[in-house]
Amino acid sequence: MEAVSTLTKSQRKTFSREYMEEGEKKKIYATVRYDDECGNGHNSFSITGDVYRADKRGNYHEGDKWHETGGCIHNEIARRLPKLAKYLKWHLFDSTGPMHYIANTLYHAGDRDHNGKRAGEPSGWDYAVRFGDFPIVFKIKGKFSEFLQNCHPDYDLEVIQIDYDGAGKYEFEPKHTFGGFADHWHNCPFDTEPEAMQFLEALQTFKPKFLRVPTSWSKGKARELDAARSTAVWPDATDEELSQDKEALRASLLARLPGLLKDFRADVEELGFTY
Repeated sequence: MEAVSTLTKSQRKTFSREYMEEGEKKKIYATVRYDDECGNGHNSFSITGDVYRADKRGNYHEGDKWHETGGCIHNEIARRLPKLAKYLKWHLFDSTGPMHYIANTLYHAGDRDHNGKRAGEPSGWDYAVRFGDFPIVFKIKGKFSEFLQNCHPDYDLEVIQIDYDGAGKYEFEPKHTFGGFADHWHNCPFDTEPEAMQFLEALQTFKPKFLRVPTSWSKGKARELDAARSTAVWPDATDEELSQDKEALRASLLARLPGLLKDFRADVEELGFTY
């Protein structure tokens, strides 16, 4: 689909209009672009704008003093330059489709947080080990717990000393670890050799039981369906369509992409740009 677009380094048009607002004379400029200005290998579309206030003589200047607003002022562009309103939906669209089309739409439409967790699902844990029937548990870090669980059950491990490897004027005593775990001082699980030896003896003598205890739970994320409609350029999508499970929504998005690209091309060419 992308191959039909002719890569263009610079292709833009500017539209403007003067108007009065609360007794002040103003002028809005809208810049429409479809090119590879960013140098990422495909043409992208954008519409941005600027609003300037006129001086007492009715002249316009580009200094900050006269610049009222600018950027993605799409509401203002639609209001003041209504003939551009139909093209605003294509902002950040490129010759492959909307920017981050699938990922952004799935995130906004979904109810999972940035870690992929729904409300009420555990998001943090403490790790510990219990030796035999001894009632006290010993906290350990998650990576060390994973390492120990992947060791041979007889725990034939070597205690290794790791010297302090930090820079600066401070010196610290060596730490200790088991062979195969932690190459750096700050990752070592034991402060002293006796501590490491005692822990190893416990592993070898008493059957260890590794524990993973939830300590925090996700609040999830509210579905942002209007944002999903925007990132998907799918204004008439129903709540039900956007609330499908992840794979079903992904399939729907991919199925409608060829039609989107066809409509996008028509509008780009309608503006007089080379597609």
